[in-house]
Amino acid sequence: MAEFKKLVITTKGQALMAKLMTGTAKVEFTKISVSDTTYTDAQLEGLTSLSGVKQSTLVSKVTRTNNVAVQVEGAVTNTDLTSGYYMRTIGLYALDPDEGEILYAVTNASQAGYMPPYNGITVSGAFFKLVTTVSNADNVTLEVDQAAVA
Repeated sequence: MAEFKKLVITTKGQALMAKLMTGTAKVEFTKISVSDTTYTDAQLEGLTSLSGVKQSTLVSKVTRTNNVAVQVEGAVTNTDLTSGYYMRTIGLYALDPDEGEILYAVTNASQAGYMPPYNGITVSGAFFKLVTTVSNADNVTLEVDQAAVA
């Protein structure tokens, strides 16, 4: 089973939070991506994208957990995988009104989990609950795509 460290808000994510605090933006989380690339903790804040992305999923649910944090959920399955991979990094993306979709936050694995290829019999999957700070959580909006896995 994979174990991940805490989410690190990227520099672009911090810029979006500044817009949020001034009332010039709202946070809309767009997707969660899973990568097999290994990053050091020191690299995470400066990332603008992930390399080695193996799967992405739409956000299926956003729940306010307290005055400054939300839990973002999404899931992936192996039904379209022809080769397996190690889940080493997870990225949370959000929509910036000026830049479009940005890498808002990222986490890396303290212990990577393996996502096997689909063997035609058994479906494997991973369900993500990412808790992140958004400062003024009243300015979080969500439009869930009905095709997203619940």
